[in-house]
Amino acid sequence: MSASEGSVKENIEIRFFLTPANARKLLAAWKSEKRRLQPYSFVDYYFVKGRSRAKIRTWRSAHVPKIEITFFRRRKGVKTEKGKAATGPRAASKELESLGFMPHLKIIKKRAWLVSKGGLPTYALELVPRLGWTGEIEVPLRDRKKIPRHLEQLRRMGAIGYTMKSMLQLMEERLEGKKMIEIFQPFL
Repeated sequence: MSASEGSVKENIEIRFFLTPANARKLLAAWKSEKRRLQPYSFVDYYFVKGRSRAKIRTWRSAHVPKIEITFFRRRKGVKTEKGKAATGPRAASKELESLGFMPHLKIIKKRAWLVSKGGLPTYALELVPRLGWTGEIEVPLRDRKKIPRHLEQLRRMGAIGYTMKSMLQLMEERLEGKKMIEIFQPFL
């Protein structure tokens, strides 16, 4: 992974899927529980170089930095990211291309919320074109033994499936017409 600045973030990301009706119910339940629903929106431009992956994120909502470059990988269920701020989308694109990366896919997240409340797990809930309602929870490596409890909670919340695949991998599979959801299959 290569990025000259920024911190490294490692966790286990569990992505889950909801029907539109379950997504509405879950948002209503979270509101009634007085959880903080922080809306956000962004566009991710993915780049590839062999097996290496990077993305440029341009935030459409209030966020600092407004443009980020993130280098990432997944290995044995662990997502590792290293990001840094960029001055603009063109400069970020030129930087990645100078490192040998080629443009690959664009994923837009127009309707999304970060959902939190002290002492409870934080969730992201997003409506992603071509994928539908999806959410995620990031589990710190030190808490990997809590994953079965998180999966049970996702089922209670109305999730119709979950996976540890990346958003990029899910979209690639969707575009290739492959089955993209592993319905409640153990993965650890």
